[in-house]
Amino acid sequence: MENFIKGYIKNIDKLTLNTWLTNQNIFLNDNELNILYMHLVNDWYEFLYQNPTNILNDLKNKLSNDNYNKLKILYDEYYNKYHHYL
Repeated sequence: MENFIKGYIKNIDKLTLNTWLTNQNIFLNDNELNILYMHLVNDWYEFLYQNPTNILNDLKNKLSNDNYNKLKILYDEYYNKYHHYL
C-alpha cells in the first residue's frame, strides 16, 4: 500500500489537488494551496504513518481558520475510515 500511495503522491499536481478540494467545498487561496501541496508531497509519510501533530500545527498557523477546520475534519474522516488499510 505504501508504494501505491507514494506513486500517487509523486504524480499529483496542484491543479488536481485544488479540484479535489473544491469538490469537498474547501476553497484555498494560492498561498494556502502552495503550503498544503508542499506538505502533501514532502510529508505524506508522516501524515499517514507517524504523528502529524507538527504538520497540523503548521497548517493551523498558515491557513485560514475555516479552511484548516474543514481540512482537519476531512483528514480525520478519511484517516478513521482507511487507516486500518495502511
